[in-house]
Amino acid sequence: MYTDKKNILQLVALLRAYGITKVVLCPGSRNIPIVHTLSNHPDFTCYAVTDERSAGYFAIGLALNGGRPAAICCTSGTALLNLHPAVAEAFYQHVPLVVISADRPAAWIGQMDGQTLPQPGVFQTLVKKSVNLPEIHTDEDEWYCNRLINEALLETNHHGKGPVHINVPISEPLFQFTTETLPEVRVITRYQGLNVYDRDYNDLVDRMNKYQKRMIIIGQMNLIYLFEKR
Repeated sequence: MYTDKKNILQLVALLRAYGITKVVLCPGSRNIPIVHTLSNHPDFTCYAVTDERSAGYFAIGLALNGGRPAAICCTSGTALLNLHPAVAEAFYQHVPLVVISADRPAAWIGQMDGQTLPQPGVFQTLVKKSVNLPEIHTDEDEWYCNRLINEALLETNHHGKGPVHINVPISEPLFQFTTETLPEVRVITRYQGLNVYDRDYNDLVDRMNKYQKRMIIIGQMNLIYLFEKR
């Protein structure tokens, strides 16, 4: 059984869809719904590491060894700050790392609540993308949450590899595990386009034929492309 928190269900389902199945889990309380859901799904290989600083570097090793993005999940507050050295390493070494942090609801930030600090954007320029997920109450919330997660995961390999940060606000109660299956989720893909000298468009045609809605945008090219490659 999985958590009833819909933003977490979207996150876990999309991690699975993107093939990000190696996850380092740091113990805490606010991240229990994430930890429970990941560790109880058979497609994920989870590694428990108590110290966040060590866990961050362990996650980098998993990504380097497997050639695919690895994820690390920590609880709220200063636990996230302990990942800063590893995030910096991943950014400058171009390692695809997904940092997942549980967080208090926004209403409790700055209210002297324990282990509470402004977590969204905490890594600033050391991550390629930082998103703060909404808590889901409506269909639009769910659509927005799905979009943000897709955008973050796509960025791990966009114009070079690197780390991204997904912050997940979670309201109490934390221990409701009533969901039997992960949801069917929308997976957004990025098509990089054809080279100007490409002559084989079959792959593009096959790809477009799979979509119910299509849009082609035609723009201006540099004049240098008027000349054929010799």
